[in-house]
Amino acid sequence: MKVKFWGVRGSVPSPLTPEQVQGKIFHAVHSSRTTMDGTTKDSFTFVDTLPFWRKSTYGGNTSCVEVVCCGDERFIFDMGTGLRELGNSLMKEMFDSKGIKVNFFLSHMHWDHIQGLPFYSPLYINKELGIKNRWTFYGGTDWQRKVEICLQGQMDPPNFPVSWAEIFKMTYEIEFKGVYDRIQIGRSRANATIRKLNHPQETYGYRIVEHGGSGVVLAYTTDNEPFDPLEPDPRLLELADQADVWITDCQYTQDQYNGKKKAGGVSRHGWGHSYDIAVAKTAVMAKVKTVVLFHHDPSSDDQRIWEMEQKVQYLISEMGGASKVIAAHEGLELNLE
Repeated sequence: MKVKFWGVRGSVPSPLTPEQVQGKIFHAVHSSRTTMDGTTKDSFTFVDTLPFWRKSTYGGNTSCVEVVCCGDERFIFDMGTGLRELGNSLMKEMFDSKGIKVNFFLSHMHWDHIQGLPFYSPLYINKELGIKNRWTFYGGTDWQRKVEICLQGQMDPPNFPVSWAEIFKMTYEIEFKGVYDRIQIGRSRANATIRKLNHPQETYGYRIVEHGGSGVVLAYTTDNEPFDPLEPDPRLLELADQADVWITDCQYTQDQYNGKKKAGGVSRHGWGHSYDIAVAKTAVMAKVKTVVLFHHDPSSDDQRIWEMEQKVQYLISEMGGASKVIAAHEGLELNLE
C-alpha cells in the first residue's frame, strides 16, 4: 500500500504569507553565516540540519489523500484543494493507459473536503478521445441531498463555468454510492469498513484492509470531536484498532479546544474537531503503529504544527504507548508492506 498526502489543512486553504517566506529565508541566511564555508555541497548539508518547519512547509491545501493498494487500485480520501495537483499528476498515466479508475471516499460535504473537484484535470477528458475514465464516489445518505446533487451543486451555474451535466455526458463512467454507519465495501484489492464520526452533519471514517499477504491496515478519521479525551469513542477505536497508519484530525491543542485565555480565549467545543491529548489516548488504546496528524488548523503556522507533533509524541510516551507520530505535509509518502 502506498499513501501520498496532497492536502493536509482543514477548514480553508492557508498558503504561506510573504512574511512567513521571508522569515524562513532570513533565518536560514543568518544561521548559515557561522556554519558554512560557501560551497554548494556545504549549503545542502546545512539545509539538512534545519528542522522541517524551518526549511520547508506543511502546505496550505485542504484535505486530500491518495492510497494505492496492490499497485493498481486507487482510493482518494476527500477532494479538498489538494486534488488539483493530484489530478495533474495522473494525466500521463491516464493517457498512457487510455483511462484510469478511481474510488473517491468522502468523509462529508463541507467545502474544504470537496472544493478541489472542479479543478481535477482528468474530469474534463472526453470519452470520445478513447479515454475510459471510471469515477466512483462514495458518500453519505442522510445529507439534505444525495451525494451526486451535492457535488453537482458547486459546479452548476452561476457557481462554475462548466456544468455537472456536461461532465456527466463526456465521462465514460460515473457512479455514486451511498454509505452509512457499519457498512462494509469490498473492492478487488481492499475492503473498507465505515463508521459514523462525531462532527456537525453526517461524517464518516474509513478503515481500509489491503488484500493479500500484507494485510496492511489504514484508518482515515478526519473531522471528529471526542466526547471525552480520555474515553475514546468505540467507533473511533474500532477504525483505528492496531492500524499500521491512522490518519486523524488533530486541529487543536487542548487549551485551544477549551478556549483558554493563553490560547486565544475562543472555545472550540461543538466545532467537530479533535486535539492533542484525545489523539494520544486513542493511539495508545488502539495500539496504532503510526499516527499521522492531519487537518491542521489554518491559523497554525509551520512551527506550531511541528510543536503539535512533538507534543502528541510526548503524550503517547507518557501514557506508555509506542506509536510513532508524524505531522502530515504535502508530498509526504508512506510505503506500507
